[in-house]
Amino acid sequence: MRRFGPALLILTIILAACGSEDRPEIEIGAVLATDTFETGGVWEEGAYPADAPTPDAALAIRDGRYVLAYRAGRTASFTWGTGGDAFADVIIEVEAEQLSDDKDNLYGVGCRLAGETPDDQTGYVFLISGDGHYGIAELGGQILTFDGLLPWRQSGAIHQGAATNTIQAACLGDTLALTVNGEFLGSVDGSAYRRAGQIGFFAGADAGATIEVAFDNLRLSDGSLRQD
Repeated sequence: MRRFGPALLILTIILAACGSEDRPEIEIGAVLATDTFETGGVWEEGAYPADAPTPDAALAIRDGRYVLAYRAGRTASFTWGTGGDAFADVIIEVEAEQLSDDKDNLYGVGCRLAGETPDDQTGYVFLISGDGHYGIAELGGQILTFDGLLPWRQSGAIHQGAATNTIQAACLGDTLALTVNGEFLGSVDGSAYRRAGQIGFFAGADAGATIEVAFDNLRLSDGSLRQD
């Protein structure tokens, strides 16, 4: 299954976004699952298109990490892979190392991802970039959009370029919250998709560019919002 498409992610859609910088009170509960990516069989792997001499996307367990390598075509675009059990409420924490040098890109994790094919898959995606930007987007088919969620903006908390960042994404009820390297960056309402869905890993690049990202030390935890 080929997993990439046009990405509506560039800085042209931030004006309609409505994210909040008010930090929700989140209580982290029991650990639901962990993965150090030592063995395959859980997360999607493959090269796409499968019959191409030089595939555009390669997803693989390599050297104890889940690695996404992607080359964009004539437009900015992205690839992603899913796996594991389905969760409605989950806190995702993972170390993401950008292996490539180009800073004009995006990478991150998704929650509540559901759909039979890439063309109809929907859910939420928590993203950062090599130049220090971040946001929370909606995946619809093979389109990413920040409209109505957390706008694409920049933070000094994100390590730029070929570096490692720890991403924490909370999907709890109607609340979606993004924390990077221990610093809370924003939260939004996530009431459109409240069903259980898979976890996913994403990587995208600008037109004609490439990106390679390795994910490691994944931890999925239960969680709840603290009530006053």
